[in-house]
Amino acid sequence: GLFTLRAAIYLSVMGPQGMRDVANLCTQKAHYAAEQLTQHDRFEVAFNNGFFKEFVVRDTQNNVQKLLQQARENNILAGLPLGQWYDELQDCLLITLTEKRTKQEIDDLVNVLTR
Repeated sequence: GLFTLRAAIYLSVMGPQGMRDVANLCTQKAHYAAEQLTQHDRFEVAFNNGFFKEFVVRDTQNNVQKLLQQARENNILAGLPLGQWYDELQDCLLITLTEKRTKQEIDDLVNVLTR
């Protein structure tokens, strides 16, 4: 019940324009992160569909677990390894960005993953 109340308060305070602004921020930040990651040969966007705030990157070195460990060592939750559910996506990582992430946090993520 408290989660429903919290969601209702958040939605009423944000209003329609606020929700559009948040959605726009999520999209901009996710696309920024994808662009920064794919500037490195190690990563490519796995699917050519458009995306909102979640995207899948393929690690061309096929070492997703090592990437996640590096990120954990830097106190970063980098993403979700998709290989645990889909054998054909062993080299893929689902990354999600919301309006709460700063540019510096996104840059830190990219720096850790591209070392």
